[in-house]
Amino acid sequence: MRTNRMLVLIGGSILILGSRLPWMSVPVLFGVEGPTFEAIEISWEGDGFITGGIGLALLLVGIFWRGRIEKRYSIPSAILAVLAVLVVIGDFYRILEIDPDAGFFAATDAGIYVTLIGALLALAGALYRISADQERQSTTLLSSSL
Repeated sequence: MRTNRMLVLIGGSILILGSRLPWMSVPVLFGVEGPTFEAIEISWEGDGFITGGIGLALLLVGIFWRGRIEKRYSIPSAILAVLAVLVVIGDFYRILEIDPDAGFFAATDAGIYVTLIGALLALAGALYRISADQERQSTTLLSSSL
């Protein structure tokens, strides 16, 4: 199996996993406790649904990706991976904007980092496909011109 396909598959799987893990600590960030507020911690404000959906789309592209590598799969995959990275960066920015007294790392939880790692892996796989396409096209053009 190709390295780029494996990166997209692993990145998509990690995105799905990270979307269901806790992203932040409600007691640290907002100062409230109790079972009523703990549901907010998992995939903060619905961002887990977005990143989980992106992970599912990337996973399906990786599974059904057959034969020759083409840009028509690479560019949308890269766009989806960038969107997942931007969702996580937006959440990081929001946590910094709230400015918890306990600090940034105390306010964040494992899910947000797992999601970021999955998005970056999928982005690396998609960009690797795009660069492999361009390299293949340039060698084809060079050999046809000789």
